[in-house]
Amino acid sequence: MLKVGLTGGIASGKTTVSGMFRELGFPIIDADLIAREVVAPGSRALQAIVDAFSEEILTDDKSLNRARLGEIVFSDPARKKVLENILHPAIIAEQDRRLRDLEREGRTPVAIVDAAVMIESGSWRRFDSIVVVDCDESQQISRLRQRNAMNEEEAIRRINAQMPLSEKVKYADHVIDNRGSIDDTRKQVEELMKLLSGK
Repeated sequence: MLKVGLTGGIASGKTTVSGMFRELGFPIIDADLIAREVVAPGSRALQAIVDAFSEEILTDDKSLNRARLGEIVFSDPARKKVLENILHPAIIAEQDRRLRDLEREGRTPVAIVDAAVMIESGSWRRFDSIVVVDCDESQQISRLRQRNAMNEEEAIRRINAQMPLSEKVKYADHVIDNRGSIDDTRKQVEELMKLLSGK
């Protein structure tokens, strides 16, 4: 089974591309969903986050207040690193468990892990092939502002908190150029699917 890492920057269109791969029948392991699961109330990861950041990052029902935590870490690189050191090992372990399950089932020639920070975390090395979704920073800014109702300054700060897409592309075995129309992106995904699955 070919293990593929799918990544990109915030608002680059990675989630759209991931959805297209899913529609074409490839199983997707979504790091964002796993990140939510590993910080469920009562989890070890959530307790570690509370120990590091205090109970101010909890909601009234003792679940993680992601918006509040985001405000803290996106404006402080050192605290962002603390959070990553808690979350990444837990997320990667769960990704690997799911990959092993898919491989054991033997029903798919390709499995895709969709993860925004696999290059920054170094976890990209675990994959047979890396796909990066690319676009212009101006597109990221306008999509972020539209999607998250952010002002331009906040959108730029979120983008600058991540590795630039131009750097991520250097790690790619395949690049999906998401500057054009949705149909253009879908065409690239379909061609890549045939290549990855050997069809």
